Amino acid sequence: MAGLPYRVVVNPEKCLGCGECVRACAFGVLEIVDDIAYAVRPDDCRGCGDCVNACQQKAIEVVLVG
Repeated sequence: MAGLPYRVVVNPEKCLGCGECVRACAFGVLEIVDDIAYAVRPDDCRGCGDCVNACQQKAIEVVLVG
């Protein structure tokens, strides 16, 4: 189901590009691009927060949109 009202927001100033968030996301929302995590499939986000919990730098948040 696409188009859920959640979005992953990555703070590029804090992101180290370690990939822990990518591995934690069961929905394939995140990828490392040029050493920074990006939500490359934002419509697949389910808002579970696994990526947030995996990020030791606290560079990620999941927000409710709409």
